[in-house]
Amino acid sequence: MLSSSAVTAQKTHEYIGVITLTDSSFISYKLSFEETNGFIKGYSVTDLSGPHETKSMITGTYDDKEKQLKFRESGIVYTKSPITQNDFCYIHFEGRLAKLNDRRKLSGTFVGKFDDGVSCIDGEIEMKSLVKVEKKARRLDNTVDKSILVSQEKKDAVNLVRTLDSLNTNFLNANERLQVFSRDDVVTLTVVDVGQEDGDKITIYADDKVLLRDAAIGLKPQSFKIKLSSQPVELRVEATSAGTIGANTIQLNLTDSINQIEAITNMKKGEKATLLLIKQ
Repeated sequence: MLSSSAVTAQKTHEYIGVITLTDSSFISYKLSFEETNGFIKGYSVTDLSGPHETKSMITGTYDDKEKQLKFRESGIVYTKSPITQNDFCYIHFEGRLAKLNDRRKLSGTFVGKFDDGVSCIDGEIEMKSLVKVEKKARRLDNTVDKSILVSQEKKDAVNLVRTLDSLNTNFLNANERLQVFSRDDVVTLTVVDVGQEDGDKITIYADDKVLLRDAAIGLKPQSFKIKLSSQPVELRVEATSAGTIGANTIQLNLTDSINQIEAITNMKKGEKATLLLIKQ
């Protein structure tokens, strides 16, 4: 319910870049958060589209006078990594951000800590506003599209905006295992086709119970309530048909009282993937 006072829509600030670890390795990193009276709240995604992609909640502060951003990761929403929640190294960041807008670079150092406060690995973060990165990608794509020296096939292959879009999409590929964490007793699974209906079909098991069997998924969402307990619930997803256009691409939404997780299948007929629902 809205009160009679004016309500201002909050702006979501998004940054994309890399983490440099002390062993000189690089990992892709994304931040998305909102700021209210100096306090920030949102999420991070590590190893975008990679085999260890992990989404975590973040909380922190932004000091406009000191131009300083601080945040820490506080819990896993989902991960494709085989590690457990207790083994995850959480980022505690402190760095400089001149202003919360679309033109500023975000950089600084972080310390890594396990859930019990024990130190793990440290490093640095270098990021740019996602809006700024997308604008630059569009300009470069337009330059390539106007060139008569580049074939259409190569233009389609080198599309930076499409590449950025794929990084922002959580694909569930064949044989992948996505661990999802929730504090709720019940989560909602919703399935719907992505884009044009083309005959994609899937079978879904919740442990030994069949939720869907060789079912054609259209644009009308289908929802299921799944109870969680001390034992993880295993959702096994099989692509029984890839339809008439490309791979099997069905969107799976998992929703609880705090988070909504979207994963899009990217499988051929007969391939399988797993979502493991873990009650915290």
